[in-house]
Amino acid sequence: MSKIKIGIFLIGSFLIGNANLQAADKSTVDTKVAASRPGNAEVVAVDEPVKAETPVTREELEGVRGEVATLQELWQRTLENNTARTQRSLIFTGIAQLRYSTQHNATRNGFDLNALVLNFQGSLKRDYEQGRNVNYLFSLASPSGANADGTTDFRVSPLDAYITAFILPSLNPEDPLLSITAGKQKKPFGLEALAGEDKKPTIKLAQSARAGTGIDLDARDLGIVIKGDLFPQFDPGFRYRVPAIEYSVGILNGRGSDAYGYSTLSDDNKHKDISGRIVLNAPVDYSSVFRGLSFGASYYSGKSGSLGNVEKNRSGFDLSYVNTPVGFTIEYARGEDGTIKKSGHTVTVFYNQGEQFVSGYKAQDRYDDWYPTTFQPFVRFDRWDPDTSVNGNRKDITTIGLNWFFAQTTKLQINYNIITEESNQVANNEFLAQLQYTF
Repeated sequence: MSKIKIGIFLIGSFLIGNANLQAADKSTVDTKVAASRPGNAEVVAVDEPVKAETPVTREELEGVRGEVATLQELWQRTLENNTARTQRSLIFTGIAQLRYSTQHNATRNGFDLNALVLNFQGSLKRDYEQGRNVNYLFSLASPSGANADGTTDFRVSPLDAYITAFILPSLNPEDPLLSITAGKQKKPFGLEALAGEDKKPTIKLAQSARAGTGIDLDARDLGIVIKGDLFPQFDPGFRYRVPAIEYSVGILNGRGSDAYGYSTLSDDNKHKDISGRIVLNAPVDYSSVFRGLSFGASYYSGKSGSLGNVEKNRSGFDLSYVNTPVGFTIEYARGEDGTIKKSGHTVTVFYNQGEQFVSGYKAQDRYDDWYPTTFQPFVRFDRWDPDTSVNGNRKDITTIGLNWFFAQTTKLQINYNIITEESNQVANNEFLAQLQYTF
């Protein structure tokens, strides 16, 4: 009967998770080691044969089955009450931005929820042999600037909704990658428009990337995008991978978003737009001074209007050096909507005081919720001309800012924008402070 009790104890410990088997294993090892030493007669006696026990009866066996069923029911109820379940793997994340803004000669200022994003992502198919996985992402967002008067109603709309399938194997970091993505996604154009929220230095986008006043580079679109890279360089010491060439090309509806940042889902004509981007990276190791040096070029060609008779072309290039402690980005974008030609460029210089962007330092094991605190002061110059054929409508924004990364998924941003408009001599500089956190 002692074996039955031991079996019940082990099963219950496995299901509930409260057993500590290491102590028992250590005790067994110590006993065997002691037995192997000469002169330990008392310990050697443990290896003597044990008398056979009484056979298990039917009643005892039924009792064991009943106790196991009770433990299984308890474990299943605990799992159902404390675990959210889906048919496929799911990772749920979110981003929230709380912002305070004030402007010279403005009639009001205050706090607002600049953006709220909820992401649902996971894998529809896992290929453990070659890494030809099929992943998905679906996200909802409440973008800022929903109303023309500057107020923000809480309106939620789909932000991203796509499926990505890897065509080439993706398990070996020294091999090139190739994937195809179908659905609503960012179009392959530009540097800042494709960057994640944790990589964007300023609170507001560059003027050229904005919807309505710019050329809508940050907007999502519906279509198919093929992405890949060639000649990857892999540093196993830091798990750092950088391809010499990155490329992407997409076929999109081309509708873009409205003036307030809400993307439209359907096309308004029978023409499809084409967008492409290529990036040349410095194929060096992680410790190289040239790590993070990249040059990119982007092009977009399409038509707008219900008849598809208005040419809509975009072109641009960018040069970036993203390293620690000093880095910079330079980006130029040009757009043509029919006979109207637009252009703009940004120059950003930053300095990192801390180890936020040093992957080897962040990977250190700590006992608490530790993360390297980093201060990132920066200066940006942003120029935008909405119509190059008209004089006196150019707008310049010089931003002096500071980003404080004080937790793994949290940062505080402070921006002071010095705004100079050729058509408006009234002082309208603005101060912005934003707390961004991710869960």
